[in-house]
Amino acid sequence: MTTFPVAMSGLNDVVVAEDNQGLRKFWQQAMQAPILTSEEEFRLARRYRDHGDLEAAHQLVHSYLRLVLKTAREYLNYRLNLADLVQEGTVGLMHAVKKFDPERGNRLSTYAIWWIRAAIHDFILRSWRMVRIATTQLKRQLFFKLRQAKTSLAPLNREEAEELAIKFSTDADTILDVDQRMAMADTSLNQPVLEDAAEMIDFIADERPDQENALVSCQEQELRSAMVRRGLEMLTERERTIVFQRILTDKPETLENLAQKFAISRERVRQIETRAMEKLRSYFLAEPESADLIAVG
Repeated sequence: MTTFPVAMSGLNDVVVAEDNQGLRKFWQQAMQAPILTSEEEFRLARRYRDHGDLEAAHQLVHSYLRLVLKTAREYLNYRLNLADLVQEGTVGLMHAVKKFDPERGNRLSTYAIWWIRAAIHDFILRSWRMVRIATTQLKRQLFFKLRQAKTSLAPLNREEAEELAIKFSTDADTILDVDQRMAMADTSLNQPVLEDAAEMIDFIADERPDQENALVSCQEQELRSAMVRRGLEMLTERERTIVFQRILTDKPETLENLAQKFAISRERVRQIETRAMEKLRSYFLAEPESADLIAVG
């Protein structure tokens, strides 16, 4: 089901139809909408901005449906349905009408084209799997600019990429990477690949840890934690505090700070730390379960 919103939210004036039939109806509405003069456009925009007049907004949107259709057709080479491009562009037009300020002296078309293109660009990137195509802001921009700059659909060579890199203030490798990604079509993971109807997704390894390994890892971690707790209980309170604040915390304390805290010298703190670590090491080595425990110190 393809839905073409042709007015602001709240008017409940929506064209709902199936694919080509819906697009034909939308085209007819666009062609029948009157072209507004600058004075009419200014008056309607003021009515909507100052009084929330939805009928005025309705007329503004309808008067620029031609612009949406014209702009959407420019993106047909992205192998996307024209009806979807038109729908996204119409959403952009509606946002433009909401934010348009007639007092600035510009026509709505000058302002709306940016919103229409932005909505269509966002839709194309989502449809082309942004994770694969646009990993950075620069690559998202190049995704659209390269299609306009290339003279053919053939892949770029190094020399052509270097020329475009100068034009777009980037490097040839980035140009070649985006060009290569643009040439890669999306493939369904449910596409059959063998005669026995196996699908591509069946050949993708599940990298998640299985329950058995997860349980073993959890048990090993509990064992280590219990041994560390028992080892710390063998230390004096001062040794335990120094080991914890020097070794077992994300932000270790300095010898100087601990020396001030215990009113002893820095060298004395270091000696206590060394002695405490030797006690812990001896304890762990004496425990039968400590074979896989990482040595302390």
